Order: sequence, then C-alpha cells, then structure tokens
Amino acid sequence: MDARTVEQITEWDSRPFSGGFEALRDFADADFSGAVKVGGAWLFMLNGRVVGIFDGNIDSFEDANGEAYEAPHPSLPLLFSMQERGGKTQAKYYTNDTPLEEASSTLSSNKFTGYVELSENVLSGDYYVVYHGGRSMNVAYVGESEKLLTGDEAFQRANDEVGIYEVVAADVDIIDIPEPETPPEPEPEPTPTERQPSESAAESGSESEADSEPVPDSPPESDDDSVPSPPNDRQPAPSSQPSQASSPQTPPSQTTASESEPTPETEPTQTQDSPRRATPEEKREQKQSQSSQPTQSPQSSDSASETKTPASFSDEQQWRETTTIPSLDPEKSSSSKSRNTGVKQRRNTRQSPQRQSQNRNSRGAPASSSNRTKELEAELTARAKKIEALQTELKSVEVERDELKQERDRLQNELDQLRIELETVRQNSPGVTAERQITPQQAFTETNLFVRYGSKGKGTLADAAAGDASRETIESNLKLEHHTQFDVDGIAVDGKEYETFLHESMEYQFVSWLVVDLLYEIIETGHQRGLKDLFEGIQEIDRAELQGTLTAETEEGEERELSFDVILRDRMGNPLVVANINDSRDPATGEMLGSLVDASSDVASANNELSAAFQVTKSFFEPAALETTEDATSGGLLTREKRESFVKLSRKRGYHLCLVESRNGEFHLTVPEL
Repeated sequence: MDARTVEQITEWDSRPFSGGFEALRDFADADFSGAVKVGGAWLFMLNGRVVGIFDGNIDSFEDANGEAYEAPHPSLPLLFSMQERGGKTQAKYYTNDTPLEEASSTLSSNKFTGYVELSENVLSGDYYVVYHGGRSMNVAYVGESEKLLTGDEAFQRANDEVGIYEVVAADVDIIDIPEPETPPEPEPEPTPTERQPSESAAESGSESEADSEPVPDSPPESDDDSVPSPPNDRQPAPSSQPSQASSPQTPPSQTTASESEPTPETEPTQTQDSPRRATPEEKREQKQSQSSQPTQSPQSSDSASETKTPASFSDEQQWRETTTIPSLDPEKSSSSKSRNTGVKQRRNTRQSPQRQSQNRNSRGAPASSSNRTKELEAELTARAKKIEALQTELKSVEVERDELKQERDRLQNELDQLRIELETVRQNSPGVTAERQITPQQAFTETNLFVRYGSKGKGTLADAAAGDASRETIESNLKLEHHTQFDVDGIAVDGKEYETFLHESMEYQFVSWLVVDLLYEIIETGHQRGLKDLFEGIQEIDRAELQGTLTAETEEGEERELSFDVILRDRMGNPLVVANINDSRDPATGEMLGSLVDASSDVASANNELSAAFQVTKSFFEPAALETTEDATSGGLLTREKRESFVKLSRKRGYHLCLVESRNGEFHLTVPEL
C-alpha cells in the first residue's frame, strides 16, 4: 500500500475489527464504506461491497482480527482502490481549453469507469472526480492543511481552478464475501407402509406406456450456454415466471450481476435508476428462507434456465467495457458518427424511388439536364470548401480570443495591484513628515548592511557553527546595522519612512534569514558537509551590498559589470554570496536561473571566495527553472561530487546553487532540500 494512502486512511474514525468473514458480512448488511486492515492486508468496501484487496486476499480475513476505518465519504475507498490498483492515463486537458464540467458530462454520458485528477499546476490543492459506470462522486483536499471537501462544493471548487487534469481509466474488482457453509439436511427415508406418488402413478398406468416411454435418469443437455439470472434482493422476479416463483423447488436466492456492482452515492443532480437496496433484516430473513428450501431437481433447473433471458449480466459487462475515455469533440464521438450514419441511410432509402425515376427518365432527358447536374455538384464542392475555410478561420479567432482574455485578466490583476499600492501610499502619506522623497532604487544602491555583535564574547556566527552558542544567544547578540550615503532624517521611500521601507523589503529580510536561520537549519539537519562552502562562507559575512555590481573578465580579456540584488562580502570586500530576488507574483523562469548561473560562474572564475548563488522568489519556480538548476549542478555521469547542488567549474572551483521561496515573510530553501 502507498504510504500516503495509509496515512490518510489512518486519520479516519476507527474501531476494532474481529470475527473474520462474519464481521465482513455484518459490514455488508450495514452498507459500510471504508477500509479494513488485518496484519499487512488491506480491504476496501463501498456501500457494503468489497471493491479491492491489497497485500493479501479474501482468505487473509477469515477468522481474523484487525482495525476498521470508516470513510468520511464513500468516494474515498473507491478512489484509493483505483489508485492502488493502477490505471491507464487516457488523456490530459488544460482547463482553459476543455473545462472540467464539459469533460465530466461527457464521461458520465459514456458510462466511464475511472477517475479524473486535477493537481498539476494547481496551488490550492488536489481535486478528484470518481466515476463508476458513468455515475460520479467528487472529493478534494484543499490548502496546506489538506481540508477534505466533497459533493457539489468539491466539484465547484475544482471547476473554478486553472490547471491540467488527467483522465485515468481504472477497473473495479468486485469480490464476494464467502458465505458460511450449511450442511445439507438429510432426506427422510420412506417407511414400508408409505407409497411414493410416482409408484402409484406407475401402477395406475398401463405396461405398454411404461415400456414405450421410460423416465430418463438425467435431464437432457441444453444447448443454451447463457447463465440464468436468479432473483435478487433488490428487484422482484419478472411476472413472466409465476410458476417458478410458486414452485416449492425454487433454488436459493443468489447474488445477481447488478448486485455485484457497488452503488456509490452520486451527486444530487444525477439520477439513479437502480432498485431499492434490501435492509439488513430483509437479507437475514431471505438467508433463513434459503436454508429452509429443498434442493432443486435437475428438471426444474433446466426449466428455469429456459425461462431466463440471456442478458443477465449486462450491467456488469457494460461498466467493465466502458474504461476508455470518449472523445470530447462531438464530431469525433462514436454516438455522433452512428447518428449521422443512420440519418444518411434513411435519406438514401427515401431517395431511392426518386433516383430510380430519374434513371428511367434519363434516356429521354435533354443534354442540358446533365450540364445542370455538374454545375450543382461544382457549386456544392465550392460551398464545402468555403465552409471548411470559415471553420478554420473560426478556430483561429477562438484561439486569439482566449489569448486576449488571458492578457486582459493579467492586466486587470496588475491594475488591481497598483490600485492597492496607491491606496496604501495614500493612507501612509499623511503620517510621514518627509522633506523629500527618494526612489527604491536610490535607497538600495546607497545602503549597506553590516553584521555586528553586541559583544563578541557573548557568541558569534563562528561560535554557532562550532556548537558553542544557541540560536537565542545569537539572535539577541547579532545586529544588522545599516549605513547610508544620505541623511535618513526626513527621507521617505514610496510613502514610507526610510527605515520602515528598508526593514519590510525582501532584500533586508533575506539577509537577516541567511546569516542566522539558514546557518542553524544546516546544523540541525546535518548538512554541514554537503553544504560545506556555504556553511563556512556564512561565518565570514561582514556586510551586505544591496543592488550592487561585480566585475569579471571575459574570454577576450575584457572586463564587464555583473549586477546582483544582494552581494554579501567578507571584511576584505571579497564576494562570498550573491543573490537575485523576484518580488512579483509571477513565477521564477528558466531565463532567470540561466542568467544567474552565467553571471555567478563568471564571478566564481575570478573569485575563489564565492561560495553560493541564490535565486529568491515570492511566487514559485517554473519547471524550466528547475531543469536549468539540475543541468547546471549535474556534473556529468562520472562525477563523484559529494557537495549538494554544486556547480563545478574546475577541480578546485565551484559554488552552491540554491533556490529559495518566500511565504508570508518566511523563507524556505527548496533546492537543495534540507
């Protein structure tokens, strides 16, 4: 079993399980939905039906004890069973191209069995729609707490999301719970005085009839291989079989094919045409009546099989065959093709007499009639080409329309953000008594941060690295002091006082996190050797330059300037760490990482002291950014590099490439993972 699945199941309400098959039959009578664990084996039930067993078989639960977990929603055991068994991905769709509601309607109408998962490129959570024979249930895990949503609420949240969803066809294995073995009742032996009805009938008949028509020892074999459909506990026997229902030799009730299907609870907007499910009391009475009925004779069995219709297990066969996703384009769907074919055939049938009449009259028709036919055919061909061209143009216009909608939404978001920022400035401006305003660019370029201590005897970064100072000691003793090339009195930046602006900036918060929190995260996770160069470089940091530049030589021997948002230096001014910061809502791209790698590599080639380069984002990293990072740090097939996420330039030179995400003022190192 998947560890994540087991973790989710064990959070459900649980109770002890004992009694083996008898307890499972009680669960079936109670329409139980959930999971049962016995030893290492897991069993999933949906509305009282066993829909999957993993790491064991049904015999693993005979006379066994374990734990039962009741699902908060019936969709979960069916979904987990499908995921554990594994399915086949039929297609992937982008929600802006094919809305989830449209795909769900198509899958339901085509009696699809499987599930839809919407999780790729979706930040809010994971969304699922589970289908069984076209009937669907909805479930979602939303937010960092993975809050469970079900029903209409889950589907509406999923339908409003933007991302990529996957359609997976999966089978459902319905497993019967073994019934208890009941010993057959012995038939009473007739006494000498008793006479059987057959003997009386034989004596009353003539000898010639007895000799000419002997009773066969066994019933004749039937050519019909279809399985008879026994009556079930959900639907009464058909009215066309009254003799069978009233016969004292009616066989015990068996589970029909339709009963072998689980009947998930569907959404309120869907209809269920399945019959009423029998109550546990009705099932127990039926079992008692079955055990008291005599065994059916071969003759009555043949007679019953002749009255049965061969479509007994159509429902079972139907949902097993509908495991492929139908086309979402109505013009490509099988139902559309068959409908068009039927119309075409009927049209040909209606026109047959007319065509025959035309053929009979064509001998005497003038030559102009043939010319008119050719003209009409040419006109029809031209119109068909024109329609095809218009359809192509329409698709192009629709694509352009969708692109314009996305651009409009993006610009609207930017406008809303600017309005919020403007309102913030207006609210803060009256409280700022500034003699003059300066731009954020000027504020950063003319500011330096210094790492200073209240007392070096009370604990430094070097003491922390050696394990001689606690985090609380360092935080209380270390200070980030700033030095500016201008007088901060009476200075405002973006409507805020200078110091308020500086302390709220991502540049200042990143430096504060790097020199204290990151150092202790490396120590507490035991990555001192894997991040050796960065770990040693942090201890040597003396000051930080904001939006600074470094010089490096090109291959032609020319010097060029390289810009970084943050440059951390030692006391001699050597660059130890460089960083670029993405302070927008848009994700960090592959181009950003490529520019950072190129610039950092040039700096590291000229400065042995460079230990690391950071890309910091307020959003997240695109797949292209992660691929660029992996390519830069792979080192080749034969590398024996032990340092983590390391860009190796030569045998002795290189630096760590790190990716950091900022969430609500907190920073998290995502590459390399600690």
